[in-house]
Amino acid sequence: MPPRREEPYIIVQVLPYTAGAHPGISGQFSLLDLPDTATGTVYLERFTSDLYQEKRSDVRRYSALFNHLQTQALYPEATRCFITGAAQELPAEAPMPGRP
Repeated sequence: MPPRREEPYIIVQVLPYTAGAHPGISGQFSLLDLPDTATGTVYLERFTSDLYQEKRSDVRRYSALFNHLQTQALYPEATRCFITGAAQELPAEAPMPGRP
């Protein structure tokens, strides 16, 4: 079965280099909305460890950070064009990153 191009519940946005330095450059994080937490949870994944933050102030701070990153990123349609263009520029026999 070929992969589906679009999933209605997944939104992909690219944050291009032209956006310059941004607050997300310090590392990746995920905002989790779990049923057993009133405020949500922030999951921070670092090189040697990970951390869950549940304090309301931390969740608010990372939610604002996410919103800021989202406004700097390309819109979903522009992201599709960006990814398609980048894929077309790859040589036909280019190896996948991390594979011989």
